[in-house]
Amino acid sequence: MYSSEDLERFYFQYQTEAFTHGESLQSFCIKNKVPYNIFQKWYKDTRNKVVEVKVDGVPIDADEEDLKLKGPVQQAARRTDNSVRIWIDIRISNGLHLSQKNLSYQDLVRMVEKLERLC
Repeated sequence: MYSSEDLERFYFQYQTEAFTHGESLQSFCIKNKVPYNIFQKWYKDTRNKVVEVKVDGVPIDADEEDLKLKGPVQQAARRTDNSVRIWIDIRISNGLHLSQKNLSYQDLVRMVEKLERLC
């Protein structure tokens, strides 16, 4: 029986090794003795869990209302304290697992730039 993690690793392996060379997923499954129907069902079930989200604005709380009255310098300081934080989890086919929490957008950009140099 294949676990979800096994199939996730297999899919990543396919993307990095076979897809770039034009090999079909079905032939990759046969070559690696993974039943295509099991993989296909897992893929269909798991890919529907991720949905694209579009945010049109940020809700204003009572503290921000007070800051609007105090001036733009304090407003900028407040925005950086309450900014969106990012959590990434990357698994690579060679077994490497990267997980980083509490990243700002700038931290994420720096991390991706460092990872690009490794590839």
